[in-house]
Amino acid sequence: MTNRKFLLAAAIAAATASPAFASAVAAPAAAPKAAAPAKPAAPALTRAGMTKQLDSMFKTIDANGDGTLTAGEIGAAELKVLQTRAASARSRLDTEFGKLDTNHDGQLSKPEFLAVSPAPPTTAPNGTPALTQLDKNKDGKVSLDEYRSPKLANFDKLDTNRDGTISATERQAALAQAQRR
Repeated sequence: MTNRKFLLAAAIAAATASPAFASAVAAPAAAPKAAAPAKPAAPALTRAGMTKQLDSMFKTIDANGDGTLTAGEIGAAELKVLQTRAASARSRLDTEFGKLDTNHDGQLSKPEFLAVSPAPPTTAPNGTPALTQLDKNKDGKVSLDEYRSPKLANFDKLDTNRDGTISATERQAALAQAQRR
């Protein structure tokens, strides 16, 4: 494989492996905005569309325009992505800090910090629905066998070769089946 083809393959692999890399290199990220209206679903991506995106990203990364990517150009593009991510994270953190710092003194007091922590529940959740589902003999209690039964039945359903182990293949098949539902 020629050096040019290798570099192109590396750029494609990098671009498709990291959506953030692709978007940050193609266009700098804007500052986070307040709750924006829901965006419509993205249109289906065609091979031609993907090729166009890759060509555009390659051109952006190819700083000297010679049609090849050097380690320096790839490194510079990766640096830009990292800098954009860091700036975005800092902006989000600054915004959140501003919300927490209610007296605007540039410091978080313990009361300001704890004011946003979740309060512990004061009442127990209603266990009746779970009891009703698990209590197969309707005696108002759940035995160990009743507790185990639904989970072990599900395990047995996933363990298609009945060897007592859910293999990676069986797990993937179950995930694929669940996604089809």
